[in-house]
Amino acid sequence: MIQARTGEPRRLGSLIPADAFVGTSLILRRRQPRVHLRSKLLYAVRPPLLERSGHVLELTGIGGGLEEADASLTAGVLREAQEEIGCRVYLLPCQETLVVDGPHNFEHVTLHGDERPAAVVLRGYRTPPHQPWHPTSHGETCLIVFRAEFDEQPQPKMELAALLWLKPEHVVAASHHDVPLSTLLRSGAELIERTEGCLPDTALARLTDSQEALVLALGEAALAFYQTMLEE
Repeated sequence: MIQARTGEPRRLGSLIPADAFVGTSLILRRRQPRVHLRSKLLYAVRPPLLERSGHVLELTGIGGGLEEADASLTAGVLREAQEEIGCRVYLLPCQETLVVDGPHNFEHVTLHGDERPAAVVLRGYRTPPHQPWHPTSHGETCLIVFRAEFDEQPQPKMELAALLWLKPEHVVAASHHDVPLSTLLRSGAELIERTEGCLPDTALARLTDSQEALVLALGEAALAFYQTMLEE
């Protein structure tokens, strides 16, 4: 069920379940982008996993879990960005926040305060690929998805194998099913590898975590949502 926009402003903390794991993610674009990156968003690429279908690359938004030293969600996601891509990012507050908690089940809310993310995503933990609300979930996660931009040269840090620039249509496709990395690259995606040639040529790309769930909840509205994330 798609819920209508709610009239009364709410506080971000009221949307986060007390017993859920809390993490952050970024819908991340380049500030004053170069022409060839104007229509793309940046994602992290985890080291390849070997599955029956072959090597799989899990794609995630830049971000991660909160740590005790993080004073706020904002502090946590800014720290994660610095650790994962070596860049300072600038959060872009959104007028409305999408709250997602199931297939085709979301609402638009207005938030009080300075922390106004693009989305709050409630999904299962460790579910099968492309099934964020599968009943075999190992618990609930609450993922805060911020819109952001940066103006430096990103590089994959820590455990990341690479970074990948994706068009909105790539984000949508990789949320629904595994897509050959070669197909994404032929259609305009751009790869920044930690070490050149470290990823298998035949690897499949799979979007995971908060933004996979966000796309699947939005359904046909997902592409338009991500296109607006690139607008001024």
